[in-house]
Amino acid sequence: MKLKPSYAHEKLMTTIHSLATGPGDIRQRLAQAYQGFFTLKKEHFPNELQSDWEYVLKSLKKSGPILREDGSVFIGSVENTCRRMKKKTGVKIAEKILELYFYFEYN
Repeated sequence: MKLKPSYAHEKLMTTIHSLATGPGDIRQRLAQAYQGFFTLKKEHFPNELQSDWEYVLKSLKKSGPILREDGSVFIGSVENTCRRMKKKTGVKIAEKILELYFYFEYN
């Protein structure tokens, strides 16, 4: 009997769908998919996956936000990072997300 999917598994399932079917190239799809999983924390993952999850988040926020003069956010860190990243970097991040999803799917 298969157990009920965890919160992380459900969020990753939605993310995979968005990455596979969303418009634009991988960078645009990653930025959009982030909206579906930004609530996940490393505590939602088993110990052996926490560093992989942190890699995904760190990679998606590498460039930081672009701020207005008053200090408010003009472009968020994920969107700014995705706009600047190479497609092959986007593919690596998407592959890591897929690996995380498969862990929940098959364990």
